[in-house]
Amino acid sequence: MIQEVHFATFYTECMARRKRSADHAGRRGRDIGSSPAVLRDAGGLADSVHPYSGRIAVLSTKHGKLPLIGPPLERAVGVRVEAVVVDTDSLGTFTGDVARVGSPLDTAIAKARLGMRSACQGLGIASEGSIAPDPAMPFVVADRELVVFVDDDQGIVVWESHSSCDIVTARTIARPGDDLDPFLVRADFPAHRLIVRPNSGPMSPIVKGIANVGELTVAVAECAAVADDGQACIESDLRAHACPSRRAVIAAAAGRLAARLAARCPLCGAPGWGRVGVIRGLPCAWCGTEVARPRAEIDGCVACDYRATRPIVSTDARADPGECQVCNP
Repeated sequence: MIQEVHFATFYTECMARRKRSADHAGRRGRDIGSSPAVLRDAGGLADSVHPYSGRIAVLSTKHGKLPLIGPPLERAVGVRVEAVVVDTDSLGTFTGDVARVGSPLDTAIAKARLGMRSACQGLGIASEGSIAPDPAMPFVVADRELVVFVDDDQGIVVWESHSSCDIVTARTIARPGDDLDPFLVRADFPAHRLIVRPNSGPMSPIVKGIANVGELTVAVAECAAVADDGQACIESDLRAHACPSRRAVIAAAAGRLAARLAARCPLCGAPGWGRVGVIRGLPCAWCGTEVARPRAEIDGCVACDYRATRPIVSTDARADPGECQVCNP
């Protein structure tokens, strides 16, 4: 979508094509995750007691994410998820008043460990979102949510993500007294809250969490009064508790993580078995030259480095000559 969701169908189709040809797996040391995950009952372990059953994992949040992340993990592996309110904004904010220094994965892990230290627990959970134009389709705004599970007792990190273009984002510039009704419809206000800041000059005040017209009117007047150009910038508040369309994406990512944790290594039984890589190389249907299309996926363990290759196409599958560098240079 661009400010709205008009491009949702187009974006979904394009993303599906990209996912088939791109490896979304991530692995850094003992950190493993992928999107989407391919998960299986590993070695008949699904009926045994899960290692996290009955244990406490703390969720670092100050924006009401417990109902989104806790239930799927509790259902999948029996872990008790408890929210810990910590200053996750210290690691970065959507408004940019605090810059995010690390990658989304680094930031999510750091968030989880803030809560783990605060609660003196060995298991932690956190999420991190990135909302920006898609690199391949800059006219489409995409939301990618990443949820991590940190187990410092075993020294592992398992993560999953989910992406969607069904994120409501809107932005406009206004002066006090301007008609904002068309913008408010586009922004799905007040279901989605707003932020107001000066359009130029001073960086503050930044008024967040605006949920009614009265608050909006006051904020526009206040911010326009200190702006060099006499205007206020009004935009969507993308924090989780203020953005219902983002909450849906977080919940979907949490569901993927829950499924990933429920899948266990066929060799050692550790949680988190799933896709960690792809093997590329399909012969062109015309000339036989290998095309960089995935032909198999690699599932892996977070704890023992066991790997298993799983074909995803038939042995007689061929690539479209339109993607071949020889047939279609």
